[in-house]
Amino acid sequence: MNLRRTLVSAAMVAAVISPAAVFSAAPAFAVSAQAQDDVSIAALEQAAADAAKAYDTAVAAEAAQQAKVEAFLNDSQPYLGKLEAARATAKETAAAKAAADKELAAATAATSKLDDPATSEDEAVAILTRLHKATEAAKAADTANTAAEKARTAAGNALDDARVAEVRKLHTLGEAKKAAAAAKATADKALAAAKAAAAQQPAKVADPAPAAQQPAAVTQVADTTAVTTAGTAGTTSPTTTTAAKTGAKTTTSATSSTTASTATGAELAETGSDPATPYLALGAGLAISLGAAAVYVSRRKAGQPA
Repeated sequence: MNLRRTLVSAAMVAAVISPAAVFSAAPAFAVSAQAQDDVSIAALEQAAADAAKAYDTAVAAEAAQQAKVEAFLNDSQPYLGKLEAARATAKETAAAKAAADKELAAATAATSKLDDPATSEDEAVAILTRLHKATEAAKAADTANTAAEKARTAAGNALDDARVAEVRKLHTLGEAKKAAAAAKATADKALAAAKAAAAQQPAKVADPAPAAQQPAAVTQVADTTAVTTAGTAGTTSPTTTTAAKTGAKTTTSATSSTTASTATGAELAETGSDPATPYLALGAGLAISLGAAAVYVSRRKAGQPA
């Protein structure tokens, strides 16, 4: 007998607690999901703002570099000035080399008089001296001209390298602008998708406080009706009056439970939960009760004599 009461009591408690647990958990899950959505949208909005700022910065940097490249191409200082000076020096050294080579050629031709017996010793010395000086001057002019040509070439290469470097900077900034534009488009798309998803979600769960206060109002009306009925009867015994009050309270409790279950079911529907959840929980409780009864009957039959 004690075993049967214990099993039946446990089944009833499980049947009552299961729907209440589902009803109380659903609003909490809905509020938590809504809070997460708000945080996600705020983070995406911040990311979109940062991407837009980075894109604006990249656009400004590219425009500034474009202006710098155009100015450099129009007046490539100081590289162009160095190249022009190197060119002038090379031109001068080239002229000096040409003159030295010409003098060397004349001095070399004059040495033919050395074989003439009519040439005196002093004339021979003068011819050889001229040849020596012309040779040294030609060597010096050639060295200076070679150095000037190298300097001119280096200045031209420096100018070309500077131009290429500026153009490369412009290209790099252009690629950075493209990457920033792509990042901005991705951030804007993610934000739009999140907002669209949030707009399709159900509204927030209403405050369950009014639903919890409704049974108290219904109970008060039921008690007043029961008391009024008992007072009007007059001849009804105290036992009958007590029974009437008890019946009214029981009816009111059932009405309150029905009202609370209906309100809870509505809250579950509003949060996106399945409205059949309360019925599944109640069915589980009834199944537990039936199982307990079956166990009790089988053990009772097993204990009866054959």
